[in-house]
Amino acid sequence: MSLLLRSRLGALNGRRHPGDARRTILPLLQRCYRCESRKYATANSGSSSDGSAPLRKQVTVLGDDGRVRWGDLTRKEKAARTTQQSFNLFVVVAGALLTGTVLTVLFWDVFAPDSKTAYFNRAVDRIKKDARCVELLGPANKIKAYGEPTSSRWARNRPLA
Repeated sequence: MSLLLRSRLGALNGRRHPGDARRTILPLLQRCYRCESRKYATANSGSSSDGSAPLRKQVTVLGDDGRVRWGDLTRKEKAARTTQQSFNLFVVVAGALLTGTVLTVLFWDVFAPDSKTAYFNRAVDRIKKDARCVELLGPANKIKAYGEPTSSRWARNRPLA
């Protein structure tokens, strides 16, 4: 235990509020912990052996996390970052276009007023409201419409005629 910490602990013995001790001891313990953790050697000490600027990981197309500022990059690294960012932009734009295409097709095939699904549902509603059809087919709430059967194994894959 450091000398400063011991002297602080000795001074706290006469205090009345336990919160005072916590506010004083915790910062000291944190400082001591930081000092102790600095004593160990690491594989990358942050500077080269000749005393020049610290080494940093080279920026490549696949190995850029954006931590290095644009002004600190070489021409080759700037080209790599620009390539990576351009590819990312292309992926985002392509995803947005595909999403828009899927939503448009879904609207025109299912939700549009002149789609096959809308015509089929209107025809089923007319059949359920017609008194002659109700006499022949039974109560309107029991009438079901599934489309035309196909040779497909999928039960929901039925064309609407």
